[in-house]
Amino acid sequence: MVGLVSYASSEGSFEVRVMVFGGAAAAAAVVATGAVIAHADGSKAGAFALTGGLAVADSSIERQAVIGAANTVKVSNNSNESLAVAVTARPWTQSSSGLVSPNRRSTLAGVGVSDSTFTLAPGTSRDVVVTLRNAPAAGALYGALEIVGLPSDLAKRKGVIAGYRIVGALRYKPATATYALKVGSAKVSKAVKMLTLSVKSSGNTAEAVSGTVRVKGPLGTRQGSIKSTRLLPGKTIALGLMSSKALRAGRYTATVTLKQGSLRTTVSKKITIKK
Repeated sequence: MVGLVSYASSEGSFEVRVMVFGGAAAAAAVVATGAVIAHADGSKAGAFALTGGLAVADSSIERQAVIGAANTVKVSNNSNESLAVAVTARPWTQSSSGLVSPNRRSTLAGVGVSDSTFTLAPGTSRDVVVTLRNAPAAGALYGALEIVGLPSDLAKRKGVIAGYRIVGALRYKPATATYALKVGSAKVSKAVKMLTLSVKSSGNTAEAVSGTVRVKGPLGTRQGSIKSTRLLPGKTIALGLMSSKALRAGRYTATVTLKQGSLRTTVSKKITIKK
């Protein structure tokens, strides 16, 4: 059984998520080995090890989308065993909540790595060059750089085995940013008890969407700020507007002002709350 220590990201922040095959006992064993967790925010690229393992320097890349743009990523084996390493550029998937994760069923077209698979002996490192090979159709390209390290003698082992997974952000930004938001319906999400607004990005940036909301109903008006959420081009999310816990049953009008880069747009939506 192999446990990969991993995380899910909002393409600007991250939370730790342990992915284990084998149940709670296996999870404890994986954590005890000392896993590696990477930052995906691009502001402080790199990774750190708890007690040793796989480490990556400059795992997140952010630059203008120019054909031939190349960056060097240093992969190090700080463990006491040989590791089989795989480096892959992948597209993001984005959930309705805004959370993103690498699509492990696909590779990111247009981005190449100089060494996709190799073995690292204990205490050794390798420089991997990540290159933007083709011009993105939209002028920009966003994805993830996934680095996975597993014991090189994995096939011979039994029981719970720890693996390492580091994910950095790839942000090839456009020379000229375009902002375009398509606003859909507003509704109440019973799962999280929140008023939400469907928002799709038709632009070419991954800049966050934020704003303000004013909700007018039977007992007056409530106002609030919308939490900044990064939105990938072509993706649609259910943007959280305001908690619905304190709102009584009835008809409401939500006036929402959205901001993304230089874009400002205001919409009004009718919402019915049923208790």
